[in-house]
Amino acid sequence: MMDSKLTAAAILLLISLVCVSGVALAGGDSTSGSFTFTVSGYTVTGDLTAAAVAHGGAVQMLMTIDQSLSTSYGTVHITGSGVWSGETNFHDVNGVIGNLGGTIQVCALFYCQTGEFTGTGTWSGTLTWSSSSGSDGSGTFQGTLNISGLSTQNGPVAISGSWVSTFKA
Repeated sequence: MMDSKLTAAAILLLISLVCVSGVALAGGDSTSGSFTFTVSGYTVTGDLTAAAVAHGGAVQMLMTIDQSLSTSYGTVHITGSGVWSGETNFHDVNGVIGNLGGTIQVCALFYCQTGEFTGTGTWSGTLTWSSSSGSDGSGTFQGTLNISGLSTQNGPVAISGSWVSTFKA
């Protein structure tokens, strides 16, 4: 049986990941960015891609996470994706996180347990114009992950973190 502290740490990481993950962009060149959050002292980082601002101020990003973390109890592997969509007045940006889902696998010694998560959230930040890259954005996000399939954690978990990305017009 898996240690409850390991399972709890894995669940917290998964939740944070899920809330952070998920961004799809409408149009524009491929761009790069990242998101980060800390859970139980462990830092989780994911990627933001295809960030773009469409005519009229519609904004979208694609977000993915695929990270393994070594904990004192074992290994936690988190995968997930989602879509961040929103609007901008070309200074402030805000929106919702949807189509968020993924898996979290917790392994201790010879035992592994896999759970699933779905979630929703909101994100906000500011954009600044750069003549070399387009619009650089940064801000925060928060959301709720709904975890299922783990013996020690099921149900909603709140998460929050920060993000940075370059948007193409």
